[in-house]
Amino acid sequence: MKKYLIPLIVLVVLAGISCEETIDIEKEKEAIKAVIENETNSFLARDFEQQSKSFLQDENLTGLVAGEDSYTYAVGWEDISEAYKEIYENNPDPISNDYQFTNYKIKVYEESAWAVYDEIVSNSEGELIRKNISVRFLEKVDGEWKIVYLSYVNTTSYEEEAEEPEEEAGEIEEETEIEETE
Repeated sequence: MKKYLIPLIVLVVLAGISCEETIDIEKEKEAIKAVIENETNSFLARDFEQQSKSFLQDENLTGLVAGEDSYTYAVGWEDISEAYKEIYENNPDPISNDYQFTNYKIKVYEESAWAVYDEIVSNSEGELIRKNISVRFLEKVDGEWKIVYLSYVNTTSYEEEAEEPEEEAGEIEEETEIEETE
């Protein structure tokens, strides 16, 4: 009996391992990019219903945006959705700017993921408007990726400041030597 027990245990363990679902990381990354880009493109089109599909609509949804001279922080679907509705009411026309999504870095887990990427925003003439570094955390709900945290930092204003010449610090007018004493 004992000689059959060990092979039976090994067989059960191997069968269990082989039945585990493997994650197709590249497929998941493409699905995550699609959700991110759909959210932004829906925002630009002023399509609240389509944009809403990108978010996990609960009290933990969080948004943090830092721009040139201000920031916005909101928590919960109720507050965030109201903010979007207000934006659309005050600015109903679709935005025709071109958004390029580049330099994606995505980490996928079984039921969650994070993504960091650059957004380059240009007007219809191709002139740079701004650059953002964006971050999204997502959770997989009923097989679909949903954004649970979004943020971006508008880096353009910082780059412009970095290009300005810095004021020179005061110079030391004379050198002081330290004499050795015996």
